[in-house]
Order: sequence, then structure tokens, then C-alpha cells
Amino acid sequence: MGLFQKFKDVLEANISDLISKAEDPEKMLNLYIERATEELKKFNLQVNRAVADQLMLRQKVEASRKEVESWATQAKVAITQNRDDLARIALERKKTAENSLLDYQNQLPEQEQIVQELQSNYRLLEEKLRKARSERDQLVMRHRRAEALKQANEAVQEVAGASSLSDFDRMRDKVARSEAEAQATRVSVESTLDDEFARLQKMADSASVDDELAKLKAELAKGKE
Repeated sequence: MGLFQKFKDVLEANISDLISKAEDPEKMLNLYIERATEELKKFNLQVNRAVADQLMLRQKVEASRKEVESWATQAKVAITQNRDDLARIALERKKTAENSLLDYQNQLPEQEQIVQELQSNYRLLEEKLRKARSERDQLVMRHRRAEALKQANEAVQEVAGASSLSDFDRMRDKVARSEAEAQATRVSVESTLDDEFARLQKMADSASVDDELAKLKAELAKGKE
């Protein structure tokens, strides 16, 4: 599988599916981005190698062209010196240099096209990774908010749960019983005091009657004298 396709497979993975299967979605997303970043680095190395090959081909084209010119010049010099043997050797090497030049010239357009495609794909994947990082950041924030809301709801449910409400109701009943007992004690005390005051009043009334009876007897006795 080529690096380009491999990188696309990484970036086009179903992120939602990855999150649903992960115990820690935030960690999973970070690993996902790290993996994609590493794949992009590998792809960039491939692009750089292709660019280096292109430069090397251009250098070889230029070197072969100079070599052809050089052997052509040497062949002319040999001819002027009546050295056909050297002229023949120079022309043979010129021919070899021309063949190499033609081969390099044929390779160069193809290499330039490859470099152009690789650079275009690299820019495309770089943009995909940028968007993936942005989506990662958004998903992490959404996950954190969801977790915070979940914990808040669980806390509310715990406070408002049946067990908590049952305990609350039991405490309410206990307070009500305490208030009732206090009221009963107060009523009992008030009743005892009322009875005591009534007895004292009765004693006072009896004493008053005795005094009035004694007074009346005294008056009657005085009238008989």
C-alpha cells in the first residue's frame, strides 16, 4: 500500500466509531492525530526524495549536454591535428553522452510530473490533517462537556434519588415526633400547674367561707347579749 493511500485511510477512518470503542476518547483522538502526523512525515520524505531525484536528473541532463559539447570539440581538434583515431574515439564517446542525455531528457518530464503530483497530494493531506486536528479539538471539548454534564446529572440523581428522599422523609418524621413530644410535655406541665392553682383557689375559697361563718356566729352571739 502506498504512503498516500495509507495516509488517506488513517485520515478517513470513522472517528465516531473510534470514540465509541475507546475507554478514553481524548487519548484515542490524540493517538489518531499522532499516527496521521507520522504518516504525513513519511509521505513528506517521499516527496523530498522525488524532488532530489528531479534535481539530480536536471544536473545529469546539464552534465551530459556539456559532455556532448566537450567530445564534439575534442573531435574537431583531433581532426585538425590529423588524428582521425582520436577523433573517432571522441565521436564514439560523444554518441554515448548523447544517448545518456536523451535518456535523462526522457526521464525528466516524467519525474517532474511525479514531483508535481506528490507535492499536490502532500498539500491535500496536510489540509486534511489540519482539519482533523481542528475536529479533534472540537470533539475533545464536546467530550469534556458531556462528561461534566453527566457527572452533574449523576450527582443530582444521587441527591434526589429514592434512598436520599427516603432518608430525608425519615428525618422530617423524626423532627415532627420530637415537636409533638415537646408539645405533649408542655401540655402536661400546664395541666399540672392548672390543677395546683385550682387546689389553691379551692383552699382559699374554703378559708373565706370559714372566716365568714365565724364572723356570722360572732354577730349572732353578740345580738343575744
